[in-house]
Amino acid sequence: MAFISSLISNLGNKLQTNLFELWGGAPTTVVMRYSNSLLDKYTKKRYHQWLNSKISNLQMPSHEEEKSDPEDADQKYRSATNFLREFTRDKKKYSTIYYDNVTYGFARNLLAIRCFGLVVAIISMIINGYFILLLLQDEVSIDKNILMGNLFGIGSGFVSIVFMLTFLLIVNNEFVKQRAFRYAKSLFEVCELN
Repeated sequence: MAFISSLISNLGNKLQTNLFELWGGAPTTVVMRYSNSLLDKYTKKRYHQWLNSKISNLQMPSHEEEKSDPEDADQKYRSATNFLREFTRDKKKYSTIYYDNVTYGFARNLLAIRCFGLVVAIISMIINGYFILLLLQDEVSIDKNILMGNLFGIGSGFVSIVFMLTFLLIVNNEFVKQRAFRYAKSLFEVCELN
């Protein structure tokens, strides 16, 4: 299980790089940009002031500085994010941040194995359908074992359908993006708490 978990995490990390490119950067960087409206400019100003007071040798960029050198501004936002990740390591004190990060990681990893999940769900549906058909075609009078077999087969077939629909309709880029940006907002909200 540890090996599979590590493998899936690695796939998720590879996917994350592609997602960040698609989204225009890491969500923690994107939300701090003046060009992004997820946080209003007054909240960003408070966050910048708090970060300036906590991180020595780092001044958060002004709106003009971000426009003139966006790469340097992004590096400052990444540096502030690195600081906040270490600052909020206490899972009990910053439980919301921790859970939002876990939720994002789970969603990202789920998207990374989406194709595998779909294949497993479809194969399971086919196998369940086959055995249900075999049981239904049996001409023997319905006894308790056949009835229970049908119920378990129908139940597991239903579960396979639910998993297939979940992977098809729910687990997608937007599913992960919502959780990623929720984590980014949670991480920076610590600037309001301390």
